[in-house]
Amino acid sequence: MSETTEKKPYTFRKLSSVDVFLMAKIISKIGINEFTACFENDSIKEAIAKVTNAERGTKEADTGASIVGVSVILELSNVILTNIPKCENEIYQLLSQTSDLKIEKIKKLDAAVFIEMVIDFIKKEEFKDFLKVVSKLFK
Repeated sequence: MSETTEKKPYTFRKLSSVDVFLMAKIISKIGINEFTACFENDSIKEAIAKVTNAERGTKEADTGASIVGVSVILELSNVILTNIPKCENEIYQLLSQTSDLKIEKIKKLDAAVFIEMVIDFIKKEEFKDFLKVVSKLFK
């Protein structure tokens, strides 16, 4: 029996400079220290060290990189989901301006679909790039 994949009720466009201002506003409401703390987690530091010390292209390096990526995404997701009440309107606005859904439609999504939408946004390569650049300010 083949497993069918459910089509998501949204699609995201590529992030652009227009989105930076709203992302910065959300991060400032959440607290930049909360975001930078995601990269200070001991297990993430250990995984980064293993990846750094592993020979490129090896299974150990690839596995370590995957662990780091998943760990950071989970940490960021936790920070964002914990602080959603502080920036609810801005999150709706950002999700709407970067997707094909209007704010009212996003507000009516099932809770699981909404959470998945937030996580999908966090997983966007451009969002990760944005965080890397912002984190340089605090090094």
